This record gives sequence, C-alpha cells and structure tokens, in this order.
Amino acid sequence: MSYSLGIKVFGLGLIKHKKKLTEGFSSCFSPLKDELGNVPVEMQFDAFTNGAVLQVCEIYLEEHIIQKNTSKASILDAVFEEIYRRESLNVQERVQAWNETSDEHFKQGQEQANRHGDSSGQLKWLSKYSQEHFKRANNLML
Repeated sequence: MSYSLGIKVFGLGLIKHKKKLTEGFSSCFSPLKDELGNVPVEMQFDAFTNGAVLQVCEIYLEEHIIQKNTSKASILDAVFEEIYRRESLNVQERVQAWNETSDEHFKQGQEQANRHGDSSGQLKWLSKYSQEHFKRANNLML
C-alpha cells in the first residue's frame, strides 16, 4: 500500500516540476510569441538560447534533487515541447549535438544560466536576451 502511494506522490511531484518549468519558460518567451503561441523559428537554431534553456532546467533539477534519468528526460521533453511545440524533437537533437561537440555559443548560454543561477521562474535575463536577438513570431495564416 505504501509503495503505490509513493508512486502517486512521485508522479504528482513530477507534474509539479514540469508545470513550474514550462510556465516559467512560457512567460519568459511570451513577448516573442505569435497569436498561436509559437516562438520565432530562428530560436530553434540558436545554440546560446537552447544552452541557457537546458542549463536552467539542469539547475532546477539539481536544486530539487531529481536524479532519475527518466524523470529528467520527461521534464526536459515537456519544457522543449512547451517552447517549440512540433519542432521539439528536432531542437532536442540539435541540443544534444551542440552539447556533444561543446559548441561555443551553446556553452556560453549554459555559462550565462549558471551566472544567474536562476531556476525559480524569474528568467528576466533570458527574456531580455531573446527580445534583443529575435523578432516576434508572425503567424503566417490569414
């Protein structure tokens, strides 16, 4: 009985962490989103931004002692899906490649996230950076 209760509590905790991070990034990038909630396409290819996103998530997961790889993967997947929607898997593949090749801009994004050390949802620095480097997304449908 206590075993199944532990699973339920852990499941609710996982949902709570996903929600906290997805809401934080949704707010962070909201000034750039179009009417459908899409961010600029160029963000998918920006190593700095995605390095920062990954590192903010890593800091958060470390602070909340989430070590199980399946839990981390589930949370990271939810975050990237919130930001990039249908293109989430493509972006995650690029993130993995940038990480494996130690891409300079990717590492700079991670370092910037480390400097701010902020996983609390107050991502003003990343929001400011993205607004300075990207134009608001435009919905092409009329």
